[in-house]
Amino acid sequence: MGKKKIKKGRKGGIFSWVGSLYRGILWFLWRLLPVVIVLGLLGYGAIVVKKTLCEDRWLKVQEIRVIPPDVLSPQSIRMLEEKILGKNILTLDLNRIASTIELGPGAQSVRVVREMPGTVRVEIRKRKPIANVQLRPGGAYAITADDGFIIEGRPASDPAWILIEDFSEPFKEPRIGSRLQNKGFEEALRFMKAFRRHELARHETVTRISLDPYGNVTVRLGEGPDFQLGRKASERISFLTKAVYLFKTEPRENIEYMDLQYDRVAVKRKS
Repeated sequence: MGKKKIKKGRKGGIFSWVGSLYRGILWFLWRLLPVVIVLGLLGYGAIVVKKTLCEDRWLKVQEIRVIPPDVLSPQSIRMLEEKILGKNILTLDLNRIASTIELGPGAQSVRVVREMPGTVRVEIRKRKPIANVQLRPGGAYAITADDGFIIEGRPASDPAWILIEDFSEPFKEPRIGSRLQNKGFEEALRFMKAFRRHELARHETVTRISLDPYGNVTVRLGEGPDFQLGRKASERISFLTKAVYLFKTEPRENIEYMDLQYDRVAVKRKS
């Protein structure tokens, strides 16, 4: 008789696989144990250090320094002192503190900084006056910053800044803290910045800028005439330079205005 072949099965089957997995997990945990211990010690140490620092009396806010000191009102400073004096300087939310500070029309932005160990510095960026804006013929002048905010009202124009006529605003008297709505205001400032860098500024002076309700810019050089430059006045300085050359052949007092908005120069002479 032929010998019967006995088919051998796999040793252990599923139980062997489970055992290997279990041993593998135990080996991995054993190798990971030192790392877990170190992380635990570091975490515990961080908690202890944080608790110690938060309870340290030398880290209490003892002073609030406002720079520049004349921007915030005494009432605003007192409210700020009530909120943070005596608090731990490390636990302060500086962004939240900055958002609660009420800025006047002369201030543009605020930043709160820690000065260890016990001083909080409040840095305020002031708005700088850049233009006299007249809101109606014969009216008062709004001293305006470069972002269009009115920071002061005066009965007379200040010669240190350019004069801009803007009769299209809904208010006709300077409102401190209000913002000019005419889009031509920003373009007028861009024009002045470009003009001061241009060679034409050595021979001519801008004495007045006028804005219409649509944001078109008109510039007066010296005693006149006026030059209509449209909505992109800062890009028309080369045309303005060419137009000034006409005064070599014709007296400028004979001209009422020139329209330089398009490639063709239109001249309106006085009758």
